[in-house]
Amino acid sequence: MRRELIALLPVIGISAAFIVNQSCATKSALEEVEKEAESPKENIAQAKENLKEAKNILGEAKNILESAAEKLSKHIEDKVAHTPPPPPPQEEEEEEVVEEVPEYGTVKVGWCDTLWDISSRVYNNSLYWPAIYNLNVDTIGEDPWILVQGTVLRYKLELTEEEKDEAIKEAIEWDLKFKDRPRSPKCPPR
Repeated sequence: MRRELIALLPVIGISAAFIVNQSCATKSALEEVEKEAESPKENIAQAKENLKEAKNILGEAKNILESAAEKLSKHIEDKVAHTPPPPPPQEEEEEEVVEEVPEYGTVKVGWCDTLWDISSRVYNNSLYWPAIYNLNVDTIGEDPWILVQGTVLRYKLELTEEEKDEAIKEAIEWDLKFKDRPRSPKCPPR
């Protein structure tokens, strides 16, 4: 009987070590879950703070509008004829003013943003992301999956049909090249 017990001691020791190891892993997993549970609470607190700030701004805007409405009503009540100043004398040759339309816009990378998200916001199509990447490759680097929060990226306001087709073709090539890579970023804690 003693020999059988002695023979079982290594098995019992290994089992005990396994149980201790599993309990440590379980504890670590629970700690990770608790950390992740804190993030939504912080987000909610930030959202509440933003909402208070927005209410204050709306209150100020309301006061400004009320003041303007009072001034306008006083102006109308005065019934004083307000004549505009005479136009400046016109020269025989007028230069044609051409209004320049900006070709590029900018967007700031937000928390956990991807090029797919940004492309979806600015072009209403996430497959046009290579058009943004190609304009900003010096800023982003060689890996379009890694964006730094706060980075300001340029994008063309209007893509031609040819640029759209080229962007979709490139997006498919990237997808095939990195087909085993996860598309969602590993978001750092806020």
